[in-house]
Amino acid sequence: MAVTTKELCSVRRDVLGHVGGKWSSLVLILLETGPRRYSEIHRSSQINQRMLTLSLHQLERDGLVARSAGNTDYELTEAGRSLVEVIKSLISWTDRHYDHIVVSRDRHATATSNASAMSAGRDNSAM
Repeated sequence: MAVTTKELCSVRRDVLGHVGGKWSSLVLILLETGPRRYSEIHRSSQINQRMLTLSLHQLERDGLVARSAGNTDYELTEAGRSLVEVIKSLISWTDRHYDHIVVSRDRHATATSNASAMSAGRDNSAM
C-alpha cells in the first residue's frame, strides 16, 4: 500500500499525540503485567472515567490494546508491548536526567520570576 507523506504525518501526529499523553502511557504501563478489567485500571490509575474511556478507546483503535473475555478485560497487543519498551526507555532516560531537569526548571523559574518583577517595575514607574 502506497502511503503519502500527508497520510503518514497525520497518523504520526495522532498516535504521538495520545500515546505521548500522560494517561495513555500510564494505561500501557499498567497493562504490561497482563490483562486487567476496566475497574482495575481505573482504581490503579486514578484516571477519571471519561479520560480512561477515551484513552482506552484511542489505544484500542490504534491496535495497541485489545478487549478480551467478553469485552471486560483489556490487554496489550504485540504492538502495545513493543511500545511499552519505548516508554520504559523514556522513563529510564528521565530518571537518569532527573537532577539536570530539576536544576533547569529551578533556573528557568527564577529567571522568569525576575523578568516578571522587572517588567512589573517598569509598568509601575510609567504611572
